[in-house]
Amino acid sequence: MKLRVQYMGQLRTAAGRSEEEIELPESTSLTALLSQLASHLGDGAAPHLVTAAGHAQGGLLIVVNGSAIAAPHAAATLLRPGDVVTLLPPIAGG
Repeated sequence: MKLRVQYMGQLRTAAGRSEEEIELPESTSLTALLSQLASHLGDGAAPHLVTAAGHAQGGLLIVVNGSAIAAPHAAATLLRPGDVVTLLPPIAGG
């Protein structure tokens, strides 16, 4: 299945693009997508996406088709063909 991933904030810089189309097996979980993206995008993006244990980063804002998904629910969230996943890491500053 194909879906679109949009990168916001620091992830856009780390990914070197604002969005891309991803090909995944049917019924892939959101956590599996984040793990694949972390591997695909490398060390600059990986810490924004997943923890060392492979879970979704707690501060990552994940939006699927306009609905926010809390990081603890990422493993139980199955993606469908045509989904649009938007990823926004927390913004730091002061």
